[in-house]
Amino acid sequence: MCDDSDWQSLIGQAIENEASDIHMTVGQRPHMRCQGILSAMDKAPLTESFMSEFGSVIMNEPQKERLAREREIDLSWTYAKRRFRVHAYYQQGFLALALRLLPERIPTLAELGVPAAWQKIKELDQGLVLVTGRTGSGKTTTLAAFIEELNQEKSYHVVTLEDPIEYVFQPDRCFISQRELGRDFHDFAAALRGALREMPDLILVGEIRDRETMATALMAASAGMLVLGTLHSASAAEAILRVEGLFPLEERASVRSLLAEVLRGIFAQRLVPSVGGGRAGLVEVLLANSASKSLIRQGKYGQLSSVMLSGQEQGMQPFSAAVQKLRQAGRIDASVFADLTSQFQADGGRL
Repeated sequence: MCDDSDWQSLIGQAIENEASDIHMTVGQRPHMRCQGILSAMDKAPLTESFMSEFGSVIMNEPQKERLAREREIDLSWTYAKRRFRVHAYYQQGFLALALRLLPERIPTLAELGVPAAWQKIKELDQGLVLVTGRTGSGKTTTLAAFIEELNQEKSYHVVTLEDPIEYVFQPDRCFISQRELGRDFHDFAAALRGALREMPDLILVGEIRDRETMATALMAASAGMLVLGTLHSASAAEAILRVEGLFPLEERASVRSLLAEVLRGIFAQRLVPSVGGGRAGLVEVLLANSASKSLIRQGKYGQLSSVMLSGQEQGMQPFSAAVQKLRQAGRIDASVFADLTSQFQADGGRL
């Protein structure tokens, strides 16, 4: 069994290998994910006392009480000058932990290789921008890179609402208020309404999860603020469909109309194996123009891919074009390209 005082070497091993994720629970060996591949670490199965001790290291008493009550909790933790996002939960009655190791510093947009359309977003002073993708697709990192560049270039008041705070910004030209669920506020929608009274230039909503939060985000964007938010959806069309689905049927026509008015862009992203190791960002980009606005108002989301394809000179791109660009840039090899192309064709363009 793993030594109960050995959590430092376990975490140290993950940091040394630049693991993106660490998974731990009682009775199983700890696993880490490196470059997208999950593998067991060189440790014996973890004991209940090990997990209890390590849980006490990363959680304070209020957090442990909330975990006992709600059976899962998100938090942030810093060790050896590295920051982790932690999801603590129970499985089969035992404590389990999923830790995400964040980069040592906030990367730049150029380092991430994001689409050039992000530079257009930097020119906006109002509207709604959504970053979508599955868990682990780099949504938070992309938004952090964007905000950090604004921090260096513009005199903005930035308010972030997060669960938990992952990247900590050092204010430069911006005044930045970073607020964490459970510590600084108790409800996203209420905190977003409160943020409107703080006269922000930009509001980041870490994750838009419910109707009330989305309605408030739409209201804030229509009131003249720049609102950034994340959703769990695989494509731009699915993101819009999910927004609409948060509302009752009788409200959806008006929601589509308001969304068409305030939406400035959707970046749907995923990470794929890159040449030479690591992962590359595969990003679909939908920007607001007369064609996309019209289709959103009408609910004809299946036609948005053609708008993205024809709007590439404006900075848009469907997944099919994004795959081609990665291949042409030499960032993915022939096998990854073939696999992604096959998936794209099988899923009817959704990937």
